[in-house]
Amino acid sequence: MTNMKVVNHAPQRGSSSNANSAEPGVGDSPKRSYRMTARAQATRATWEAILDVARVAFEHQPFDRVTLNDVATQSGVTVQTVIRRFGSKEQLFEAVARREGARIKAARAVPEDADLETALNALLDHYEEDGDVILHLIAQEHHWAQVGEVVREGRQVHREWVKRHCRHVLTGAGGQERERRIHAAIAATDLSTWKLLRRDLGLERGEVATIMIKLLNGIEEES
Repeated sequence: MTNMKVVNHAPQRGSSSNANSAEPGVGDSPKRSYRMTARAQATRATWEAILDVARVAFEHQPFDRVTLNDVATQSGVTVQTVIRRFGSKEQLFEAVARREGARIKAARAVPEDADLETALNALLDHYEEDGDVILHLIAQEHHWAQVGEVVREGRQVHREWVKRHCRHVLTGAGGQERERRIHAAIAATDLSTWKLLRRDLGLERGEVATIMIKLLNGIEEES
C-alpha cells in the first residue's frame, strides 16, 4: 500500500494558510490511476507476446519439442514469468488454442441467412490461412491428449457449420438418413477434402469451391 504523506493543516506561527493547498492524495489520484492502467497494459502486452511466440512454436514443431524455456527466451522474459502466468506447457497450449479458436470462429462467421456460396468462401478463407497448421495438429492428435481435444472440438465446429449452412441438403431427411447426409456434407467440405484438391492436386481456390458445391449438390440430387 502507498504511504500517504500526513499534512499539518494548523496555521504555522509567522505564516498564513495557503488557500491553494490540496487535500492529501487528491493530486496524486489521476497519476496513480494512469500508472496502474499503464502497468496493466504492459502486463497484457507481455502475455500476448508470449502467446504469439507459443503459437508459432506449436504451429511449426511437434508438441513434445516445444519447451517453456524456448518460448520464454523468444518472448524476452524469464521462464518463471511464463510459468507464473500459464502454469505449464499444456496450459500454455490450451491458452493459445482458446485464443486461436475465438479468432477462427469470428473469421468463419457469416450472417445466419447467408447463402451457401458466402459461407463456403468464409470457410475456404479459413482453410487458406489456417489449414496447414490444423493438418499439423491432426497428425499429432493420437499422441497428445491436449492436441487431440483441440482437433475433436474443431470437428464438432465443422459439423455445426454443415448443419447451419447446408440446410438444403438436409431438408426433408430425418433419423439415419439425415445423419448420412450430414456426414456426406462434412466429407464434401472437410479440411481433408480441401487438402486433396488444393495441396495434392494443386487446384486453384475457385476450382476447389466449385467442386465442393458440386459435391453438395450431388447429395441433394441423390436424395
